[in-house]
Amino acid sequence: MYYNYNKMDYNNYNFVLEAVKKEGLNLKYASDELKNNYDIVLEAVKQVGYSLEYASDELKNNYDIVLEAVKKDGKSLKYASDELKNNYEIVFEAVIENGESLKYASYELKNNYDIVLKSVKRKGGNLKYASNELKNNYNIVLEAVKNKGWALRYVSNELKNNKNIVLEAVKNNAWGLKYASKNLLKNKFFLINCLKVNKCYCYKLNNDIIKYNNFIKEFNDIENNNFNIKFIEENYDILHLIDNKENLYNYLIENKMYNIIYQNEELHENIKIKHNILILSMNDINIDKLYNNEEIKAEYIKKFQNYNVIFI
Repeated sequence: MYYNYNKMDYNNYNFVLEAVKKEGLNLKYASDELKNNYDIVLEAVKQVGYSLEYASDELKNNYDIVLEAVKKDGKSLKYASDELKNNYEIVFEAVIENGESLKYASYELKNNYDIVLKSVKRKGGNLKYASNELKNNYNIVLEAVKNKGWALRYVSNELKNNKNIVLEAVKNNAWGLKYASKNLLKNKFFLINCLKVNKCYCYKLNNDIIKYNNFIKEFNDIENNNFNIKFIEENYDILHLIDNKENLYNYLIENKMYNIIYQNEELHENIKIKHNILILSMNDINIDKLYNNEEIKAEYIKKFQNYNVIFI
């Protein structure tokens, strides 16, 4: 409830006190003298923390007044004196109430580990108000991206290249990958790990990284049994990372893609165990003209009689 003041009211202690008890922002209409009155301003900020804006400079520097204000509305820290913006207890209470109030803290406290940690736990995006030093702090950044994956945009370049940090960001929000380092965006093993922690991310990325997005979409197609021979041939080294392995094994065997199987050691070993297929090359046997020596082939077939031996 707001009051319309006349010349007889706005300097009247009792009237103004009742007014701010009903609506703290009524402090705006008080006389300069009453804006400097401890009791009136205290009642105002207890009602609406943001009414600190209308307090006198002297009371904006009063510990108790400002503490009450930030407990009610953390962002009222904006109107505190520079001295109290640098007060640990005041700022800590402010970020407890509203993490975004870190924006108004002193530079010194924007570099305070506990205060920044509390702020980013409330909202990861508040990392943008932290010091550059803490934007490069592993624990701070980890908490920020766990809360809001897109907070990766405010992280130091060093940590944008940290696999664990980026994976946590993607796990929370697919858009987080947009801010990863170019180095990680070129790492197909890492991109596959991103897919595994957030299956939907490959459909959300924009044209900035569409090249890498297409790679993930094609990998995801194979996961869903939509096999692409060209992709398989170009990316044989990552086939063992596919979750739906059995259908892939059958596809490779049915299409006699033995060179592909052979080049991926883990894939080869799994097929050897599950399908009793052993693939050998001249490098394994260390002889020349293997293809023309049926006697040597027969010797190896006998040696590995428990397997279906394929020579390539």
